[in-house]
Amino acid sequence: MAYLSTISDLDPSLMDADSEQIYIPKVLFEHDDFKGLNYKEILLYSFLLDRLKEPLDFIQKGYDDNGITYVHFKVEDLCELLNQSKNTIISLKKKLVQFGLIEEVKTGNNQPNRLYLTDKLVPYMKE
Repeated sequence: MAYLSTISDLDPSLMDADSEQIYIPKVLFEHDDFKGLNYKEILLYSFLLDRLKEPLDFIQKGYDDNGITYVHFKVEDLCELLNQSKNTIISLKKKLVQFGLIEEVKTGNNQPNRLYLTDKLVPYMKE
């Protein structure tokens, strides 16, 4: 599986997008391959994509020993951001994993898990 390292991997123009706006891939609503996703899962994915615009600081975004970019997002922060319970956020992330949009790696030590955004959307963006 390949991964996104920056949001411009989907579309180069997204790096210049307004930092006060998030990008919501329309393909997630329109393509049959993503029909099982609901708006909460799509919104969560969009916030994760938004983290790819952040500078590499190893707090919100970093790279692992293999040079693969990941994002951090504390579950509590996602709960507040999306006004959802912890169990709901965990379910939303699991659904994104099922659809192959993200991979989640537990880190332990009271650190947020690493969230790797896969390049699954790239071919759809070129259609």
